Amino acid sequence: MSEEDRYERFTDEFGRRLSEAAAPPRHEGGMARMPKWQWMGRARLAGAVVALAALALVIATARSTSGTSQTLTASAVTGTPPAIENEAGKTPDAPDQYQDFKDSSGQDVSTAQLARAQAQADAVPSAPGASPWQLTGPTNVGGRVTDLVVDNQAPDSLYVAASGGGVWKSTDAGMTYTSVWPATTVQTIGAIAQASDGTLYTGTGEANPPGGGLTYFGDGMYKSTDGGAHWSHIGLEQSASIGRIVVDPTNPDVVYAAATGAVSRSAGQRGLYKTSDGGKTWTQVLAPPNATTGAVDVAIDPSNPQRVYAALWDHKRNNGARVYGGIGSGLFRSDDGGATWKRLENITTPLPTYDTAQTGLKADASLGRIGIAIAPNDPKRVYVVTGAPYGPDKGSYVSNDYGDSFQTMGRAYANGGYQWWFGRIYVDPKDENHLFNADVSLRESNDGGATWHNSSGPHSDHHAMGWDLRVPNRVYNGDDGGIYRSDANGASGTWNHAKYEPWNQSYHMAVAQDNPNRIVTGLQDNGSVRDWTSANPKPTDLSQFNSYGGGDGHWVLIDPTDSNTYYSCSQNASCSGNTDNPDGTVTKWNFGKKPAGMRFTTDAQIVFDPSNTKTMYVGGTSVLRSTDQGRTWTTISPADDANSLPGPVPPDENDLGGEYSNQYATVTTIGPAKTDPNTIYAGTDTGKLWKTTDLGAHWTQLQGLPTRWVNFVTVDPTNANHVFAAFSGYREGDDSASVYETSDGGVTWKNVSSNLPNAPVEMITYDQPSGNLYAATDYGVFERKDGAANWYSLDGGLPNTPVLDVQLSGDHKWLYAATFGRSILRLPLSTSVDTGAGGGGVGGSVPATLSLTLGAPASFGAFTPGVDRQYTASTSANVISTAADATLSVSDPGHLANGAFALPDPLQVDLAPASWSGPVSNATAAITFHQHIGANDALRTGSYSRTLTFTLSTTTP
Repeated sequence: MSEEDRYERFTDEFGRRLSEAAAPPRHEGGMARMPKWQWMGRARLAGAVVALAALALVIATARSTSGTSQTLTASAVTGTPPAIENEAGKTPDAPDQYQDFKDSSGQDVSTAQLARAQAQADAVPSAPGASPWQLTGPTNVGGRVTDLVVDNQAPDSLYVAASGGGVWKSTDAGMTYTSVWPATTVQTIGAIAQASDGTLYTGTGEANPPGGGLTYFGDGMYKSTDGGAHWSHIGLEQSASIGRIVVDPTNPDVVYAAATGAVSRSAGQRGLYKTSDGGKTWTQVLAPPNATTGAVDVAIDPSNPQRVYAALWDHKRNNGARVYGGIGSGLFRSDDGGATWKRLENITTPLPTYDTAQTGLKADASLGRIGIAIAPNDPKRVYVVTGAPYGPDKGSYVSNDYGDSFQTMGRAYANGGYQWWFGRIYVDPKDENHLFNADVSLRESNDGGATWHNSSGPHSDHHAMGWDLRVPNRVYNGDDGGIYRSDANGASGTWNHAKYEPWNQSYHMAVAQDNPNRIVTGLQDNGSVRDWTSANPKPTDLSQFNSYGGGDGHWVLIDPTDSNTYYSCSQNASCSGNTDNPDGTVTKWNFGKKPAGMRFTTDAQIVFDPSNTKTMYVGGTSVLRSTDQGRTWTTISPADDANSLPGPVPPDENDLGGEYSNQYATVTTIGPAKTDPNTIYAGTDTGKLWKTTDLGAHWTQLQGLPTRWVNFVTVDPTNANHVFAAFSGYREGDDSASVYETSDGGVTWKNVSSNLPNAPVEMITYDQPSGNLYAATDYGVFERKDGAANWYSLDGGLPNTPVLDVQLSGDHKWLYAATFGRSILRLPLSTSVDTGAGGGGVGGSVPATLSLTLGAPASFGAFTPGVDRQYTASTSANVISTAADATLSVSDPGHLANGAFALPDPLQVDLAPASWSGPVSNATAAITFHQHIGANDALRTGSYSRTLTFTLSTTTP
């Protein structure tokens, strides 16, 4: 089938399915979601939350030095090595596509539905008397960066746009970062730029499809005039995503924004927009020709700001198929500040042979994403890279006459077909012949694009680059692994990875049941990672993770009976097991062969039999069972398409590009019963929930439930007939229908969604001893008590980014949340206590009491520059508790800071003891602080400080 035929076939179907809703998106009018109470979470028993006074530190240095000059450098952090998703022949964005399809549940999703869900989430009352969420990690791995800008106001500073994690700032040449983005504002960032006076402009919503997904869209443009300390919304709230921003170098108020729109529905603002008054008003200066086209790139001539280049991109997707190209795509130039435009398509040399349509830059169904770059030291030199609708690149070109004519250059891309995931090219500001092209591997050319090679060292999948003009040969790169810096102009092997960048995108996580500090998580393009090693089996620093599984990390498990055995999965149930041995070695095994031809989805679940952890289940077209930890598998449900649990694949769910084919219509969740090993529940992406009571010999489809993607099913560990099911998708009407409960094994069901937002519930976790049900959603974490009429929001400082997983520690003292953009956070849990009352005769009562008193602030004294040393300081806490147990915890210690300058290594805090197994009166807990200073760590004269929050809590009053 030709590309034109594919396009026509898609357009007919897509036009039928495309939603034309154009109401304001998720954050209507650009108003940031305000917290109901800054430090809310779940803590019924009022624990003492005390802020430790700032730790005062003084650096002793001479007032001046002379005669020497030294450049201090930081070595690369040991984190997760590059893990390219397409090692198994899969597309780089397959997990994001999966999340996309899952959240839509086979239906069009309008911006009005998103706005309504956000309003409903905001209306859910906060849990009373709750503690704040605490960042755990990973902080050393990094996640997808969509854009960056080197700060033109201060040395060694830069700003980074994280895909789902907001905006971050570094003041130590890219090694550590501090968030400069409000936690309550949408966290999905597409682009960032800085004006000559330091003003920052940020566009929300990621333009890389489907990084923004169907539901993770932005709400327009923001502006900061004080280095990110404060932000104001400046319009384009219906743009959905922003691909690129440029600022006139001669006028900080003149800004162009490439509004990319949404890939699956109409967006009210698409095309290239311009403001001449710093964002007070916007004008569409380059309009798209149809409803599926938006602007994705824009460049401004530094020698003549009236000359502007822009790329339009026609791309669209229905629920199962996608075409990332079309007749709306094109390259344009304006010579009068956007008033008029000329299409650029004059290619004077033979077109590349891999341009199968042989149409170059002309309007054609085969033209996809376009990236533009101008050589700063020779602005008549313009570089362009292009792609085709289904992934392969279409051509790479260079112009020496401002784009009036182009010549074919060497093939900038090395891989076989993901150009639309990158679509950016960069030029060295000092050398017009030195180029970098964003690809799976970072591509470099030293001869003006004639030849290309890989610049090795950074993680895979590249999206951002910028040079520090203050420091010769210093360049930064942003990719799916975070930020890298080279001081050798990007030469291969010279890249150093950032040390502190807590904006990971987690799909799933697991917490050890015998050690609440043991955590594993599956990360977007960063594999499966853990926070311990064989040499350090009892971690105290939960921020440092290391890799134990490659690809995209998906389902992860820790054996609840022995945390030395744990599992990882990448796409399509490609899983393995690991056992840490006493001698420090690790035994690793891959899961055994599965039935030939069986279909598995990207995020195929693995689950233990809760009565025997050597028995495991995985879902594909059928449910498979293993009794030897995944080494061999047996099918226990019908395998034929027509009679399988998910049923046949709907005809309109086939991906015309082939990247997502043969992954739909599968089992998405499995819930084995602990009290009856023969009883298993299984849900599918086709909206069916099944049950077997004879270990798979017979299956019954349960009725009375929504016909929507089944995200998760969990069975009460004490009652095989008590089950909760969570569903995906949005629906018409105001009432949510995403969580259902049965007490009779599925004969009847009750909708217990109540006041939850009408939106997907990604995961549910049931704490049976306390009777609490927790729900992870795109709009936060919510909690419901058994039998309660409504839910409470656990929104105490939780960033406004999707939460894809919630898990409990084995002691039920911590609730962990895995976010898609802000790493993992945890919440200390407490239990309600009623004051006792004496009754009859002689007696008395003791009120429920938790009291925490901190000692004097601690001080490290003076640091000595140039000396590698571990500094120690201490104080104490006095504890009174009438509870049966009590736990002392501390908020994320973070980094000691001197103004905007922070120490490279994080502050460490030890508590001894940190818990008590019975009531105590005036017990003393020693609090010890550790700060490492490296010999090559830069130190700034002055005082450093950090305010910490200590929390005393209980689960058994």
